[in-house]
Amino acid sequence: MKAERIKRASYRLEYKLEAVRLVQEGQSCAATAKVLGMPSQTLEN
Repeated sequence: MKAERIKRASYRLEYKLEAVRLVQEGQSCAATAKVLGMPSQTLEN
């Protein structure tokens, strides 16, 4: 049986820049991830 590949989420550049801006302004990674609807580990990496 062949294992299925899990599709990874892809984010547009504008979305990534917004996340970086929010964190640089002092918002925590966890709070930013929650607002943007993504796993917090995604931002921490």
